[in-house]
Amino acid sequence: MCCVALILLRSSPLPLLLYLMVIAQGLLGYGLTSVMGAIPAEIFEGRNYGSIFGSVMLAKIFGGAAGPWLRGVMYDRLGTYLPAFSLSIVLSLVSAIVIWLAAPRKVSRTSPIRAILGT
Repeated sequence: MCCVALILLRSSPLPLLLYLMVIAQGLLGYGLTSVMGAIPAEIFEGRNYGSIFGSVMLAKIFGGAAGPWLRGVMYDRLGTYLPAFSLSIVLSLVSAIVIWLAAPRKVSRTSPIRAILGT
């Protein structure tokens, strides 16, 4: 949603699109942080949760560091942010689909604490 608003801002720089981008980034980008531990706990509960969660967070940190750098390289080479924002949209959709496919098909009755402890 953020990248869509940024792409649209290029052709029609309206304050409403800027506000939409900021609100979407706040709700979707930073709001996800509150459930970042719960998503892998629900999918990969048990004794290996710590290792899996550590791997997920390492990938997230790497993406957070590489993403802005890669966008800058793409801008330097292509002279526009459009391909970088388009790539972000595609990768976000792929991420959502992969999480949906990996999700358990029934609700776990295990408490989150028991899932983390593996009991």
